[in-house]
Amino acid sequence: MKLRDGLLLCKVGDSSVVMATGSAMHLQGLTTVNETGEFIWSLLKSETDEDTIVRAVCETFEVDEQTAREDAHAFIHMLQEAGFLC
Repeated sequence: MKLRDGLLLCKVGDSSVVMATGSAMHLQGLTTVNETGEFIWSLLKSETDEDTIVRAVCETFEVDEQTAREDAHAFIHMLQEAGFLC
């Protein structure tokens, strides 16, 4: 899985939000992401899978695998529902 072209993660004050540009302009709304979401977003800029994301989250944030998997799965599901992944 990978992010669609035309999506940007931008800092707005203390928050990070996803904005659609160019070919992704048909996607609606803004999505706010936290620090873990920003990290996962960076991994999704290139083709990857959920297991790779979970391992990276465990290593970077020093959380157990179950917590990392639940958080990564929820974030990925949200991105899929928003149409942000291809």
